[in-house]
Amino acid sequence: MAARRADVAAAMSWIAVIVIVIELVVTIVLHVGDFGLPELATVLFVLTTALVGLLTARRVHDNPIGRLLLAAAVAYATGGLAVTLIDDAAIDPQNPLFAVAAIVGNLAFGLGFGILATFVLLLFPTGRLRSPRWAIVGWMAGVGLALLLLGIALSPETFAGLPIENPIGVQNSQTLLLVLEGGGIYLLFAAILASVASMVVRFRRGTPIERQQLKWVVLSVLVMAGATGLTLLWEIANGQAEVSDDLENVVVSTTLALIPLAIGIAIQRYRLYDIDRIVSRTVTYGLVSASLLAVYAVLVFVLTDLIRLQSGLAVAAATLGVAALFTPLRRRLQALIDRRFNRSGQNAVRTFETFTARLPSKVDLLELTRDVRSVVGQTMQPAMLSLWLRGEAD
Repeated sequence: MAARRADVAAAMSWIAVIVIVIELVVTIVLHVGDFGLPELATVLFVLTTALVGLLTARRVHDNPIGRLLLAAAVAYATGGLAVTLIDDAAIDPQNPLFAVAAIVGNLAFGLGFGILATFVLLLFPTGRLRSPRWAIVGWMAGVGLALLLLGIALSPETFAGLPIENPIGVQNSQTLLLVLEGGGIYLLFAAILASVASMVVRFRRGTPIERQQLKWVVLSVLVMAGATGLTLLWEIANGQAEVSDDLENVVVSTTLALIPLAIGIAIQRYRLYDIDRIVSRTVTYGLVSASLLAVYAVLVFVLTDLIRLQSGLAVAAATLGVAALFTPLRRRLQALIDRRFNRSGQNAVRTFETFTARLPSKVDLLELTRDVRSVVGQTMQPAMLSLWLRGEAD
């Protein structure tokens, strides 16, 4: 029976991926005239989510995270196709399918976001609730999402700017829509906060493997937030007060694809313990990038506005200055971060170096055994440690 369920789940996973690919292909064909980087970044995010969901669902059958990722990818792909059909006037507004596409286009993105922001976070990484009392969060997410989507579907404003009215829109019933949409937003927002809190609880009380898994997802979120922040700084440094929609979409969609990728790595436990080194390097280069960007902006401002240097020369001088600062700044920041966040690794290296320095002077076997056990215990921190000595008869 279990094998049959696994076969059905695998077949459904493949069907979901096929549906996603077909929807993306149709969307690209309809968008072929104006298919740019923002659209490519969105396709990358949906494909990454779908492929990670497929691999996770097939390799870790008892974990629903893979199926949730596939559901979110289907929702995003369906929403993108529906919006494209409407924007490109591929369907006659008088055709009933036009109204269906308009409703689906408004609901699908909310559904995909709700799945990723609540259920995936709540169940990650084991696929099970931290304890039965967390079930209330799942109910809050489900009810909140249902209320919000129902409110959007019934709202006449859903069809604002379209040549037809919402065929299922409720007229003159602002109170009902306020209850549905407002209640749904509050419940969903509370569920998102509670889902994040569940991850914090898992990190504090979970196993070492669970902590490593959670670090991967936290890293991907930090990279997305950092990339978005650097984009804002870059635009400001180049004299633009606001980030263009296209650039913002490219950055957000591209870095957003790292989150399902991190989830897949974490659940399948692929090179889990590389995370500490990656976090260290990511924080270092993030700080270096932010610092150099700030220095670049200040230099350009000083050279052009205060010293009245020509714009081209100012940019060249600022670029040379930033290039000269890169290596020494990276070394200083890396040393600072290693001292602050990687003390255990530094202590382990220091302990091992101390042991090897005094090893040649060890002649007492019992004393050497105690030292070996102490060094291994401090550096590797095993749950159990035993030392086997080979005798002459061996």
